[in-house]
Amino acid sequence: MTNSFRCASCAAPLEFTGTTTQKCPYCGSTVIAPQEMLYSHGSAFLDLSSLTGIARKIAEITRLVRDGRTAEAIKRFRETFDVGSVEAEQAIDRMTEGRSVAISGMQVETKSDLLDPQNLEAVKKITSRVGRLIVVLILASSLIIGGIAIAAMFFAGSSVSDAFPVNTSNASEPTARAEPTPVPDHEEILKLGGEGNGAGRFTDNRHVAVDGEGRIYSSDYSPHRIQVFDADGRFLNQWAPETGSNLYDLVSDRAGNVYVANNKGIFKHEGSTGRLLAKSTDINPRGIALTWDGKLVAVAGKSIVILDSSLKTLTEFTDAAERANSVFGFEKVTTDGTGVIYTLDRHNKQICKFSPDGKFLDRFATGASGAHAIAVDPKGRLFVSNTSSILAFDSEGQQVRTLKTYQAFGITFDEHGNLFVAARPNVLKYKLNF
Repeated sequence: MTNSFRCASCAAPLEFTGTTTQKCPYCGSTVIAPQEMLYSHGSAFLDLSSLTGIARKIAEITRLVRDGRTAEAIKRFRETFDVGSVEAEQAIDRMTEGRSVAISGMQVETKSDLLDPQNLEAVKKITSRVGRLIVVLILASSLIIGGIAIAAMFFAGSSVSDAFPVNTSNASEPTARAEPTPVPDHEEILKLGGEGNGAGRFTDNRHVAVDGEGRIYSSDYSPHRIQVFDADGRFLNQWAPETGSNLYDLVSDRAGNVYVANNKGIFKHEGSTGRLLAKSTDINPRGIALTWDGKLVAVAGKSIVILDSSLKTLTEFTDAAERANSVFGFEKVTTDGTGVIYTLDRHNKQICKFSPDGKFLDRFATGASGAHAIAVDPKGRLFVSNTSSILAFDSEGQQVRTLKTYQAFGITFDEHGNLFVAARPNVLKYKLNF
C-alpha cells in the first residue's frame, strides 16, 4: 500500500506521517489524510495518541465513512467544522473516494469542556491509576483461580485413579476429532493492476467488464484509457476513446465488443484494439447494461433507453423514474437472464425493478448510502457495491450476504459466476461459495 497521497488544495504529493491531519509544506493547508492511510487491511485506526479534540472527531467521521454510514458522516462533519450541507457532502464524497480533504479555515465546534487541557490531564491521571489497579486485581485473581484449579485437578485425579485403576498395557490413544474448516463466503483468486500510470497500472479505476473469452477490461475514471488483460490477468493492450473525459460505465458482450458510457455519449469499440464501431451522442448516460439478446439498456437521468447493437434507439421510457417514485432518477442499471431491468436509485437507497417492456414492477431498499454499481450473477441474485462492502440480495430484495471488501466500485460477473471488482487501483476476481 502506498504511503503518499495528494493535498486536497494544491494536489502536491504528501508523505503520510501517521496522523489524522497534517500540514502541506507546499501551500500550508491542513488536510485530513485519506481513510486508506488510517486503516491497514481492515484494522482499527492506529493513531491512538492523537484521539483527543479534533483528531478524535475526525477519527469518528472516518469510521462512519468506512462503514458506509454516509448520512451520519455528513451530519458529524457539519457539527465538527460548522459548514453547510453542500461543503460537508463534498468532503464526505472525497473521503469515500479515498482522497484527502482540506480543512484549513474551517471553524471547529468544541462545545464540551472535556476537551479542556486541565480536564484531559486529570482524565489521564485517573485512567493511569485505575488501569494499574485493574491489572493488579486481574493478576491476583488469576493466581488464586489457577491455584484452586490445579489443586482440584490433583485431588480429582488421585480419587479417580484409586477407585478405577487403569490397565495401561492394552490402552490405546483416543482418536482426535478434527474440526471442519469453515468455508468463506468469497475467495480472492486473481488480483491485477496496482498504483501507477504505466501499462497494467491504475490510479482511479472504477469500472470493470469481462467478455466471453475471459478478457478483462478496466479504466481510470478521468482521463480514461481502456486496459485489456487476458483471463489470467496478463496485460495485453490499452486504448483510449476518441472523445469524452469522464467514464461513467463500461460493459462487454460475449464477442469482445466493449461499450463505453462517458460524458459525450455511448460508444461501441472492438475490445482488443479499440477500433470504433458505433456511437450514440444523443444520450447523456449514467449507466449501461446488456440484455441476453444483445440489446443495450441505458439510464439517463429519469429515463430508461433501449438501443440495438449498433446503438440505434429502439424505445425510451421517459417516465420510468416518475412511475418508480424516484425524484432524482437512476445512476446505474443491470439486467438478468429474462430481460428484467434493475436500476439503482442512489438517493433513495433503493433498487427499482422493471419488466423488459418498461413496466414498473417493484422496488426494495438496499441500505447502501454510498452505492456505486449493481450486477446480477448467473443465479439471478443482485449485488450492490458500497465501497467497503458488497451487498447480496435475492431477486425479491431479501439480503442474503454482506461481503467485506475495500474500495469496491464497479462490479460484474463472468458466465461461471465469478465476481470481478474494480477496487482501485486493482481489479479483483472472487469465487463465491454461497
